[in-house]
Amino acid sequence: MAKDYYEILGVPRDADLKTIKKAYRKLALKYHPDRNPDNPQAEEKFKEITEAYAVLSDPEKRHRYDTYGTKDGMPDFGGFDSMEDIFDIFAQFFGFSGGRGARRYRRGEDIFLAVELEFEEALFGTEKEISVSRRHPCPVCGGSGAEPGVGKVTCKTCGGKGQVVQQQGFFRFVSTCPECRGTGAIIKEKCHECGGTGFTIKQEKLSVQIPPGIDEDHTIRLGGKGHPSIDGGPSGDLYLSVTIKENGKFYRGVSDEDRYNLHTIVEVSFPQLALGDTIDLQIPAPEEPEIVKLEIPPGTQPYDTIVIPGKGVPVIDTVRNGRWTKRGDLVVHLHLTVPKKLSSEEKDLISRLAEVQGQIVTEKKGLFEKLKEKLGVK
Repeated sequence: MAKDYYEILGVPRDADLKTIKKAYRKLALKYHPDRNPDNPQAEEKFKEITEAYAVLSDPEKRHRYDTYGTKDGMPDFGGFDSMEDIFDIFAQFFGFSGGRGARRYRRGEDIFLAVELEFEEALFGTEKEISVSRRHPCPVCGGSGAEPGVGKVTCKTCGGKGQVVQQQGFFRFVSTCPECRGTGAIIKEKCHECGGTGFTIKQEKLSVQIPPGIDEDHTIRLGGKGHPSIDGGPSGDLYLSVTIKENGKFYRGVSDEDRYNLHTIVEVSFPQLALGDTIDLQIPAPEEPEIVKLEIPPGTQPYDTIVIPGKGVPVIDTVRNGRWTKRGDLVVHLHLTVPKKLSSEEKDLISRLAEVQGQIVTEKKGLFEKLKEKLGVK
């Protein structure tokens, strides 16, 4: 039975891309293997939600999935392994082969992994080395799964053809043999090295190019880097789901319109806002941190924002060969800071300013004393 990707992500079938991204981000953070080292089920859950997102976030894949209800966009033929089984039916019914009677090879399984990036790595791209566990043909049996010298015997169910035929009235239905899974042979004695699987697990180091501007809802696909096929077909793909460490000072926008803008908070004083000022602001850059001039105009209000164009996140859709042609903006949020302690000189200056502005400065009274005065209590 095909997986229900909508149920896996917990979204309705008419959910828009924004809703799907939000649901994936929440679940990916919850089940990320690095955050659940003691929960072996978290990794499987993480792979499952990443697989669901990889399909539903792609308009073409989602359309095929909605149409046919399967991961690869092929119809679920109810007992038939692929479209080629349907061609076999027509070939036998109408008396032609059309080249479809040849042996079919199954594609290897996909691998889903998580890769965690530093904030700056996600902004400007990097080359990351990852470790992947992949299946390889067993060195003892050569991938056959049979103990050397013992070999295999012809499958009794299909007679070595790898297919079984069912007659239902006027029609003959052909499907892959469930006993030998299309190989036409049964292992007489399993290989002592691989236990009959035909594969051994090896850890591999792969160098992956992370594009600039990547975000947590992006998935990197490495074609042919998944598990190899069990019968000589093409290998599966490797999918890398991205998580990004927080920076602490800078953060990216959340909405689709704001996702390539870089935000930061700068603490400023009243004189800086009132009189204006120029501040050297250090921001992330591809190599070394970059210094930009933050111009604060006189009369700037507390919590105003100043936008510095072209100093935000590289737009991933414009990246070619590791370089980009468009960046978002740097949005600086100004926060007014009020000193908790003042010197005598500072108090005098502020008092004089209040007098000039027509404000009356009186001796400070506690809240309790002010309440007593208001109620007329002596």
